[in-house]
Amino acid sequence: MQPRFVDLAELNLVGLPYFGTPAEGKFTATWHRFFTLEPSIQNRVDPKVCFGVELYDKDFMPGQDWYYFVAVQVSDLQEIPGLLFAKAFPACRCAVFAAVGGVPKLGEVFQFIYNEWLPASGFEMAYPWDFEVYGEQFKGDDPESVVEIYIPVKEKAS
Repeated sequence: MQPRFVDLAELNLVGLPYFGTPAEGKFTATWHRFFTLEPSIQNRVDPKVCFGVELYDKDFMPGQDWYYFVAVQVSDLQEIPGLLFAKAFPACRCAVFAAVGGVPKLGEVFQFIYNEWLPASGFEMAYPWDFEVYGEQFKGDDPESVVEIYIPVKEKAS
């Protein structure tokens, strides 16, 4: 599985954060809660696209709690509804992987990216985050569903 590479402009997201692990069972509740608040978001760029952003701190270890941010892209960060949060992500180059099979395949693709592809590539993480894009190809658990995973990368330092 090889990625395609894209150069992203700055990305402004508005959404709802979660701190924990998917194993706690509260992870999907964040998505449900977000969808009740989503209609209040102004200046949305594409009504058919949602983001799931993983935010890592310097001490992050797989299996531990981490920040997850369910969000949509907005054209500016001027109007943020009271219960939601905003984050601006810098322009960057991303390796983009397709998780064909949707949500059930995400863990497998993330394992491949971080355990196999990234260590063997000429790249390293440019920022301590990555994100999933749930666009028009996303069809839930359908075997043909596609979720794209974006990894911000830069060339490895020599």
